Amino acid sequence: MTTSDMKQTILRELEDKYGDRLLDLGQCTDIYNSLLEHKALIEARLNPSNCENLIGAALQEAKQIVGESVEITSQSKKSIEVIEKELREIDQVNSDLKARVDKLNTYQTTLQYLKVVQQIEYLCSELQHEVSKKDDEKCVTLFANITEIYRILSDCPLLHLKDFLKETMLYWHNILRDKLGKVFDEALKQVKWPFLSANFSLVSPFEVNVDKLQLLAEYLLQIEIPPEANVPPSIPLGVLSDFIPPCLPIQLLILPLRKRFIYHFYGNRKTNRVDRPEWYFTQILTWIKDHQDYMGTWIQPVIDKFGLHHIDAKNEFMRGLVQLAAEKLNSEISSIQFDDFAFSHSIDEALGFDKELRELYNYPASEPSIIGILTQAQVLVKWLSMEKKYATEKMDAILSSSSMDAFDLLTSDVEDLKITTCADAFITLLQTIAERYECLPQPGHRLQFLELQLELLDDFRVRLLQIVNAEEGDYMESKIPSVANTLYYVENVLVDWGTMLHYLNLYYYKNQINDAEYDAILVSPNLSDFDDHINMDLESDTLFAETLSLYRHFRRDLLAGLAEAVLMEVRKRSWNYRRERWAFMKVGKEFRSLSLTPSACPMFEVLSKRLHQLQKKLQSKLFIAVFYCFSV
Repeated sequence: MTTSDMKQTILRELEDKYGDRLLDLGQCTDIYNSLLEHKALIEARLNPSNCENLIGAALQEAKQIVGESVEITSQSKKSIEVIEKELREIDQVNSDLKARVDKLNTYQTTLQYLKVVQQIEYLCSELQHEVSKKDDEKCVTLFANITEIYRILSDCPLLHLKDFLKETMLYWHNILRDKLGKVFDEALKQVKWPFLSANFSLVSPFEVNVDKLQLLAEYLLQIEIPPEANVPPSIPLGVLSDFIPPCLPIQLLILPLRKRFIYHFYGNRKTNRVDRPEWYFTQILTWIKDHQDYMGTWIQPVIDKFGLHHIDAKNEFMRGLVQLAAEKLNSEISSIQFDDFAFSHSIDEALGFDKELRELYNYPASEPSIIGILTQAQVLVKWLSMEKKYATEKMDAILSSSSMDAFDLLTSDVEDLKITTCADAFITLLQTIAERYECLPQPGHRLQFLELQLELLDDFRVRLLQIVNAEEGDYMESKIPSVANTLYYVENVLVDWGTMLHYLNLYYYKNQINDAEYDAILVSPNLSDFDDHINMDLESDTLFAETLSLYRHFRRDLLAGLAEAVLMEVRKRSWNYRRERWAFMKVGKEFRSLSLTPSACPMFEVLSKRLHQLQKKLQSKLFIAVFYCFSV
């Protein structure tokens, strides 16, 4: 606001407040004096040097506070310096104290380290002394103390001490194992172990001998290397790596049997023949049968006593013996691959051995088996080629031209399914292949054999097609009706197989591999819609959908051809009937009422004859399908 503006504002306020009084000089003088007095009063109140007014008092108090704050600030700086000095002294004391504590901890650790070493040396010395005294129980107790020390130190960062302790533990483990193994072997002889056919009937060991055997088994279990030591067991390499060594008592029980096995089935012994694998397979099964009960009555209670419930004595014993057979087969499999007979015979015997183990002795599926040898890459390829070779030769024999009875009906066909000999033999062939490979643990291996089955099914269909194409002459006397029966029987079998758990699992695995749903190819029927009444409505999601489609198409073509052949013959015989002139036919008593025209007789005669022949040769539902063609 400018000066002129301020003056104008003051004048307006004076005029508004005093009005006409400004026109009187005396009153103006009074107003002026009162304003001067008011001004003086305000100046007195605002004078900071006057302590009686509020502002002066406040200023005076503020100056006093500022002075005090300066003094406090100075004192605080001095206090901070003192505190900092004290903190430095405390840090120095803490540092010295920490160094002393660290040094003390080092001394204590070193002392504990030396005590552990002294304890280990003391236990080793005591072990050495007790081993010489042949006190097995004391030896086992001392070794258990060593293993307990290792368990306590398992999380300790002292690597050198742990390595020293592990080496010490392994050293005494080997010594005690050899020592107890000899005593255990003597105890086995006292109970007449192993139980062979010569002494099996005489086995009745004294209870004291059995008690001694069980006591030694306890000792052996107590000298097992603890899992914290991370000592890898002596597992064979390669395909035999799944065979984990059993516990020590079971290993020593198997040892005499292993020696006998090597003696009889290795080297130049007459019993060591690559063409007779059933000899050592039978021997293994015999040993399992003769000894497994004693595993449950003698060894399993000892194992349970120590709380080792994850160990099954019977299964460990069987796994150890199965390993003998696996090692033997693995040593021979590469050499017998060039001998088709020996190779196929070994495959059959190995599969039979595994099946008997599972079914008779309840050998768990989780345990390694002889199948692992058969599923090696090169062995599996050879196995598949042998299956294909023998299956092809079998099909040749089934459908050979010299075999006139290939399409004869089975005499055991009580349900009148018109099952031909070749159809039954071919299905039996496929079932035999399935029984051989269904025990394979890996789905990928089973799928390879499934592909072989599908290939054989297609080959069989093509061979039947070739037989049909080679037929000449009277179709009723040909093999065409029998081929249709054969196709229909195979279809029904494949429909049943498609719902079996074995093939459903393979279908699932195949979808997993292909990462897509299996798309089936369905061929539209050639015989109108009659197959809807033959119970042949098939699901598309089955392994055999595409094969079934090809078989159904082939079978329908054959039935349509039979129907067409009959119709052609009927048309041929109806020629005279069709040339009849109804207007010139004689009427009256020369013809009986509702009698058949003579020229129509040959037509109905051949129709009746052919239908009767088809009824005898075709399965009932196939005959109905052909008959249905004449009604449409």
